[in-house]
Amino acid sequence: MAFVIYISFSAILLLLIVAIAFYLIGRKIGRREGMSQLHYGPPLAGMPAPAPPQKATPEV
Repeated sequence: MAFVIYISFSAILLLLIVAIAFYLIGRKIGRREGMSQLHYGPPLAGMPAPAPPQKATPEV
């Protein structure tokens, strides 16, 4: 019976370590993504579109 408890304890310990590792990795990635987005809201106005080229008038 002690063998079954030992295997179960090892499996639980392994799952706990893996869960903590995924939690820490996800938190690190989330903080890195959060730093790149400084504000929320509509995008700021960009540069205006350039004027269309003027057609040259034929000289007579």
